[in-house]
Amino acid sequence: MPELPEVEIAARNLTRWLQGKTITSAHIPESRVLRGRSARAITAALVGRKVLRVDRRGKWLRASLDDDSSVFLHFGMSGRVVRRALDAPTERSERARVDVGATPASRASIRYLDPRMFGHLSIESEDIAAWTELGPDPLVDGIDTRTFAEALGQRRRAIKEVLLDQTVLAGIGNIQATEALWLARIDPRRRARSLEVREVGALARGILRSIGETLARDASPEVVYVRDAAADNPFRIYGRAGEPCPRCGAPLARVVQGGRATVFCPGCQR
Repeated sequence: MPELPEVEIAARNLTRWLQGKTITSAHIPESRVLRGRSARAITAALVGRKVLRVDRRGKWLRASLDDDSSVFLHFGMSGRVVRRALDAPTERSERARVDVGATPASRASIRYLDPRMFGHLSIESEDIAAWTELGPDPLVDGIDTRTFAEALGQRRRAIKEVLLDQTVLAGIGNIQATEALWLARIDPRRRARSLEVREVGALARGILRSIGETLARDASPEVVYVRDAAADNPFRIYGRAGEPCPRCGAPLARVVQGGRATVFCPGCQR
């Protein structure tokens, strides 16, 4: 599932591809990603509009248009945005397409691909609740250790499950939570409120380090997910149950928390 780093890469790409450009045409077929919105209405609302800026918060993208409306996009479990030539054929999982560019050299087709259709695409006149109700974004806002510790101190659930709560920190998913907890040497099964301040600080540093490393490693015009066919797994412990811990050598274990698989090291995440 796309997490903060993958969506940040998409935001940077969309900024280069769309910011300051006018949408000359759009094609949005009916699909589940529209969440009941009219494909025809969205298409009509996009054509002729200039994209002023692209923002990201957590796993959400927002493209602000010159008529004070905004396009909101969430990748769900399998979404991604790609840039194609205008004459490139329609792709099997293509759920939306906008064409931009005033000159032959600048013309391009930006497409949203989503094989599983768990994403969300809509155009709105004001910010949606899913955007405004998000917690602090580690890249946009940073992580204030005191505020983070206070939020964790109010929750009885396991720390791994709490990290996936988007009202606590926006954008953290299964991969980043798994990696950050390993970096901080914290057992993912511990209750969030049991963490000491120094451990919260270590966890905050682990989150920022994991996100930074993922961004440095994965920045590209087209994001590749770990689950993609023939994709490498670049992470230290995510998806590596049964392998030796890269820090202490103990076999990595796997448990299920909140319906998600969690890999951790019983040897050094105590």
